[in-house]
Amino acid sequence: MVKKKYYYQVHLEVVLNGSDLVFGFINISHISYKKFEELFFDQITNERFLFDDAMSYFIEPDLYNKHKEFFDNEIPFTFNFDLFEYSVALTGDDFDKLKPGYYEELPPMFEQSDSEVET
Repeated sequence: MVKKKYYYQVHLEVVLNGSDLVFGFINISHISYKKFEELFFDQITNERFLFDDAMSYFIEPDLYNKHKEFFDNEIPFTFNFDLFEYSVALTGDDFDKLKPGYYEELPPMFEQSDSEVET
């Protein structure tokens, strides 16, 4: 039996305050697990590892202010705690079903007739 291979990503979930409306997700997988452990140390309770049992961790104003320089440099988003709530979670996707999130080449040139080409 072949063991499935998974592709893991960590996302910042941005949710409108007081609702279940998800504004968006930001991939922050470039940040190391060690750094997440440092950031969310106070939120870790009985987990065996980060994000155990689909746990998510919250970025609240105190945590953000304590690590403001790091968050501002590493996450391409302007935090606004009056509008949004922020949580960080891990997702795992079957590697064989993963669709690439990039292009391998530039788009082709537009086709133009000879009469459209300026000389």
